[in-house]
Amino acid sequence: MGKVFIVDYKHEADYKVFFCNYRHEEKNAQIIAGCKLANYKHEANIKVFIVNYKHEADILIMRENFPKR
Repeated sequence: MGKVFIVDYKHEADYKVFFCNYRHEEKNAQIIAGCKLANYKHEANIKVFIVNYKHEADILIMRENFPKR
């Protein structure tokens, strides 16, 4: 199981994430599914940046499926 950290800048991220409202809209969600949120950047295997627009995202995921602590 990997660890995910939310970074402050787009250029630091491995993936850009957008939160969608419906399960059928999810795309590449399996990349971070089953992971936990990391407290520190150096602990994380995957770094993500939250974007404001769907077309900018590499991963579309519902908030309830996003990794938790």
